[in-house]
Amino acid sequence: SSGINAEYGPLDRKFDILISEWMGYGLLFECMLDSIIIARDKYLKPGGLVVPNRASMFITAVSDEASYHKRFSYWNNVYGFKMSEMIPELYSEAVVEVVGKDTVISDHCGFKHLDLCTVKVSELEFSRPFQLQMKSSSTLTSFVIHFRCFFDGDFSIVLDTSPECPTTHWLQTSLYLKSPVEVAEGDIVTGTVSFNKNSDVKRGYIIKLEGMVKRESTEITKFDHQFYLH
Repeated sequence: SSGINAEYGPLDRKFDILISEWMGYGLLFECMLDSIIIARDKYLKPGGLVVPNRASMFITAVSDEASYHKRFSYWNNVYGFKMSEMIPELYSEAVVEVVGKDTVISDHCGFKHLDLCTVKVSELEFSRPFQLQMKSSSTLTSFVIHFRCFFDGDFSIVLDTSPECPTTHWLQTSLYLKSPVEVAEGDIVTGTVSFNKNSDVKRGYIIKLEGMVKRESTEITKFDHQFYLH
């Protein structure tokens, strides 16, 4: 609350509606929601409205070998110089980019749902399970994080940043696997996705992704990666 008072000055009244465009890449990047929660608890009247009032985070499997090779193979020959020592660092980056709808190879799984009228700052760090079913046989190169924000009311609106929707300012957040996986239609990916604030980078997040691919209850492979969204 001291940060809000320093920015806007002390307020001695409460309000009926709190409206803010606080969303960051992957929904939570920049940690602006923290300030909205503080403002809500301090300045919103009981029963007041928060707009948007709900948000949900999703994970989806993607197959995009062209983008994968462009991002990583490039460093093997940079104008005649081999710079492959750069590649390990690239694997730890959460990449904000446009993901083509034709690269989506699974259903979407919602793993975190926020009620903006009640959510607490402590709930913005979490670990959640997910499960995805492959819709086609392909090469799994990455997972993508996207979100929806809901403006509920007599005339409801949904802001959707899925790869299958028109591109928005927030794009999508790609998490590239170190080793792409050959998957078949019907394969199941189960795992957990974790979001934790990065103490070394102000407003940054560390995303951890771990899980396995199963085919007819047989484990095909496991993965365990950590990504930095900064």
